[in-house]
Amino acid sequence: MSIFSGKRIVLTGASRGVGYEASKLFLAAGAEVIGTGRHASRLEKVAPELQGIGNFTPFLADFDTAEAPKNLADFVRGKWNSVDFLLNNAAVQTYRNDWRDEGLELLNDQWRCNVFAQHELIFRMQDLLEKGTEPRVVNVSSGAGSLQALKESPDMPTYRLTKYALGGLTILWAGILKGKVAVNALDPGWLKTDLGGPDAPGEPADGGQRMWEICSLPWEETGKFWHGSQEIDF
Repeated sequence: MSIFSGKRIVLTGASRGVGYEASKLFLAAGAEVIGTGRHASRLEKVAPELQGIGNFTPFLADFDTAEAPKNLADFVRGKWNSVDFLLNNAAVQTYRNDWRDEGLELLNDQWRCNVFAQHELIFRMQDLLEKGTEPRVVNVSSGAGSLQALKESPDMPTYRLTKYALGGLTILWAGILKGKVAVNALDPGWLKTDLGGPDAPGEPADGGQRMWEICSLPWEETGKFWHGSQEIDF
């Protein structure tokens, strides 16, 4: 029997890219998945396919909006009395050369989706996670947001900074929930997704596999940054 059989998984950004590929793997392994998408048309398109694989419940959530994390947490609470995995995958990215090209608004606009939504979802669902079986949180970050990457290039600064901050968020929550919930960050790699673009060397399915790998690590592993099952530096 799969280690994911019967597990209850909340996965944001499930209608495309890494989230979509990971959903297929977890559903095929017997997990129950509540998966979010920010665009109704895209979510409505993939939901029947995912439901054909397994127990998938779609939920429309745009994490650019202040109410989305609470709405999702309330929905999950109304459906389940525990959660085994919270996979914070949803994010946005806008490419600009540096802070001067971005202006002052982009960081403010994208902070909510890329950092605060993850924080609020953990905060609102920590009691459900603590009732789960070896519960875990995975915050999907990026190698572009590592400290070394920030030192090497100033391009797409909002995306880099929000992913770097997500690493700090991961470390702090791991400390708070140590012994109760494992909290880790994942770099799925540079992939041919809407964020990664067509020139990326990897495929979305590669990211789905790395999500599977990090979720398969020993539960005691927490507060770390992973590329699949390989630990890397924040």
